[in-house]
Amino acid sequence: MSAAESGKRRLQRGFTLLEMMVAMTILAVGMGAIIKASAGSARNASILRDKEVARWVALNKLTEMQVLQEWSTKGKKGEVNMLNATWYWSTRIQNVQDPDLRRIDVEVRRDPSTESYVYSITGFIGNPEIVSTF
Repeated sequence: MSAAESGKRRLQRGFTLLEMMVAMTILAVGMGAIIKASAGSARNASILRDKEVARWVALNKLTEMQVLQEWSTKGKKGEVNMLNATWYWSTRIQNVQDPDLRRIDVEVRRDPSTESYVYSITGFIGNPEIVSTF
């Protein structure tokens, strides 16, 4: 083999256009899947954050009612700011079989005009006249 022929073979090494197009297609599909997974993960993190903050709001309201021993038969509504967002809470109070207990349902929403809630918790409160005697 002459020096000129071996020089031509060295120049012809490399990838063909078809091979490059296949490689770019594989990379594009893979990158698309990675971007889609990242977006889904960010969305889930936002939903979980909202649920956790709503849980804090609900627990705070339930604890406040239990500590203040609010012995009411009417639910209340209000709002609270937590982590730079406004959260809307509502309570529903129901009688139970025991006349000295009441069931409290606390629901937390981001939008006060919607029926769906982000988080809901149920607790009980005892009659303050009986509780304070112990």
